[in-house]
Formats: sequence, C-alpha cells, structure tokens
Amino acid sequence: MLAAILVMLHCGVTYAQADILTDTENCLLCHRYPNMGRYDKAGNKKIYYINDKLFAVSVHGKLRCKSCHVGLDEIPHTNVKKVDCSSNCHIKEPSTGKEFSHENMVNKYQKSVHGVDAKTNPKRFPEDLPTCKYCHDNPMYRPPRDIWGTSEALSNETLARCMGCHTASQWAERFYSHFTHRMRKRRSQEEVVRLCTSCHEDKEKMARHGLESIETYKDTFHWIQVEYGVENAPDCISCHVPLGYSAHDIRPRTDRISPINMTNRVKTCSNPGGMQSCHAGATKEFATGRVHAYGMKAQIMAANNNKDLMQDQDITLIRERAEKDFSPAEVFHYKILKLIRLFYKLLIASIISFMLVHQVLDYMATRRHHKSH
Repeated sequence: MLAAILVMLHCGVTYAQADILTDTENCLLCHRYPNMGRYDKAGNKKIYYINDKLFAVSVHGKLRCKSCHVGLDEIPHTNVKKVDCSSNCHIKEPSTGKEFSHENMVNKYQKSVHGVDAKTNPKRFPEDLPTCKYCHDNPMYRPPRDIWGTSEALSNETLARCMGCHTASQWAERFYSHFTHRMRKRRSQEEVVRLCTSCHEDKEKMARHGLESIETYKDTFHWIQVEYGVENAPDCISCHVPLGYSAHDIRPRTDRISPINMTNRVKTCSNPGGMQSCHAGATKEFATGRVHAYGMKAQIMAANNNKDLMQDQDITLIRERAEKDFSPAEVFHYKILKLIRLFYKLLIASIISFMLVHQVLDYMATRRHHKSH
C-alpha cells in the first residue's frame, strides 16, 4: 500500500476516499489510466483501462476484481486465465443464502444450439459459436424510463420511499437499481435483431453448421415493424424465446420442446400471457407458414455451395431433414418462387439495359443534330 501511495504522489494523482475504500485489491493503481494496454501477437492493442465510476454503477460494480479474474497474484500478470462465468461469486443469493453463480444459465447454454457440450451437442466448428461475452457486456444501471414515470426525479422520489424502511442508503440504491434494471427490456427490438444477425446473416458460417442464412428475415413484415419502431414489433426473441423459455436454452426446431417446433407453433404465434399482442387467433395452418423464406431448401443450396467446408455426411443429413420437413407441394411452391425471382431479375436487368441503350442512342442523335446545324 505504501508503494501505491508513493507512485500516486510521484504521478501527481489524488484518489477519492471512496475509491480507496472500494478498490481493496488496489487494481486501479494501474488500470485507472486510459492508455493502459498492450499489443497481442496479431498486432492488435488490448485496452485494460477501467473507468472506476462507470464500473461502480454497473451490474458487477460490487464484485471484487479477483472474483472473476482469479489467480492474478503476479505483476505483471503472466498467469491470466479466461473468466469462467459459472464460478461462484463472493456475494450471497438472497433467496437461498448461497453464493451466487451463473452456473444454472451456463448449463442451459451448453445444451442449447449455441452450446459446445460434446455429449449433447457436438460441433465441428466451436470457434463459430458465441461466448457469454459476445452477447453480454457489463451494462450500467440507469434510472427507469418505463416504470413509474420517465424522470430521474421520480426515481429519486421512489427510492426515498424505499429508504423509509431500508435505511442503509448504499444497499437501498443498489437493490432499487437492480430491481428496476431487470424490470425492463435490456435491448430494443432493433438491437436484438442486429445482435442475432451479426452471426446468422453470415452465409458461410451458417453453411458450416447446416443452417440457412436468415437475411430473408429483413424481407418480412416483422422486420418492417421493427425498422419503423413499432412498439409491439416482434424481434428474434419474440418467436425463439417466448414466455416460459430462456434465451440461454434456445433449441433447434427439430427439438420437441422448441417453441418453433411444429407442435408448439400455434402457442408461440398466439403468445398467451405474454406482454406482446401477437396472433391471438392463430390456427395450425397459420402457424405452418414460413418466416425465413425457403427454410431447409436454402440449407441444401448453402451446403452444395460450400462442399469444401462440410463433410459429405453433413450434406446427406441436411437432405434427409429437408425431405422429412417438406411436402411435395412445398417443394413445387419453392421452385415456382425461384422461377419468379429469376424472372424479375431478368426483367429488371433488361429494362435497365434498354434504358442505357436508349440514353446512348439519344445522346448520339443529339450530337448529330448539333453538328448538322
């Protein structure tokens, strides 16, 4: 501690009393500087700066650094280990009194389509799968905007009521921030779509896993509503994680517990008990409609176009699933749509070509006219 004080005095730094009390591990001695970082082997600079004030009001603001970053006992840190989100934290979960852990969510994630559990969900390309931090950051607590009014003043007034009984102000503020933070959606519909499509629009990546790219979602009425900010607009979560499901446990549509499985689609489309008003009168025929254009046939095309990335048995499996999922009428429907799309592409290309030829001929005629006069 004496060495830390001498360094701060040498650099002309003054620490606030609160900072000294909260940074018990003295990590901010180094990590408080904006240029703190290093270059990795690929030449990219890794920034290790921590804004202590922003971190203090984040969802992890009450945790010690070494609660997540274990084993950092040497300076410089040559023994850095990857953060394990399933480890126990040094805080108590109030409903059980046990140490808090994300282990329950991690176990669900490992069994989901995004997981890498070798026993239940083997993957040949685990590097394509999202990690916890790909979807999660460490967001700040903000005054509620959708609960009990819209102003920060009203939030302060509500907090004051809590402190009538819960007199420890720091505890009351923390609990109130956590409660109101969990009561509202973390991301807007557009942000949800942007996060999901950051992977699922990648045709090459999807083909490696025998999946179709979902860029066709943006051709649907659902996306138009999201794009124009309709409050009730459905995003990816609305269908893939409706009421009663977890975002950490998304299953493939072939799984009978998946909300997009044929046996569950009527309930998913009608969304009974959910906050969103969806298709309350949905029927079985309605629920069988395609949302992402051509479904399994698009997967076959993607697989055929990426044979160098896939095994022969993968393509065979995709074909078998397509034959099982698609009726002859749907295959015929798909072929007709494909021909219509080709026709329109040729028609548009022809019209543009004729327009260009017309403009060139008109220009040449105008030039001849001016020369003759």
